[in-house]
Amino acid sequence: MTAAEVTGTYTYRSFLNRPEPVDDFNKLKFAELELRLEVGANGEISGELVFTDSLSMDMVGRVSGESPVTCTLTGKGRPGTSIADFHYEYDGRVLRHWENGINQRMTLAGTVLRAADHGSGASLARAGQTASFLAVKRDAA
Repeated sequence: MTAAEVTGTYTYRSFLNRPEPVDDFNKLKFAELELRLEVGANGEISGELVFTDSLSMDMVGRVSGESPVTCTLTGKGRPGTSIADFHYEYDGRVLRHWENGINQRMTLAGTVLRAADHGSGASLARAGQTASFLAVKRDAA
């Protein structure tokens, strides 16, 4: 596996880190979005986390070429949008590829941190919230 293989489009899902059992899996849902990443020759990552066709966070970071392949990302809302004040930090790695695995997909897994408050009033989301994430690579279009 090379760092360049991280390039692609992923289905991104993040989950609240609740230790107690839940009666509805949706109680763990933090987000489900599309993640698009492009890795440059020097290991720099750029891309976007897509909320809707017109709403995205810009993603920048680095990927290591070591085993396991790891990545760090910073996501910030685009200026002039309703998520302009979003700021999240991501730390992840490419999960193991099982030699005998069936239908296994490349998956990034890690943690995400809300690095800054966003919103206001009743919709204020405080900095410090953490979640776990999985990003499953899609087939190339």
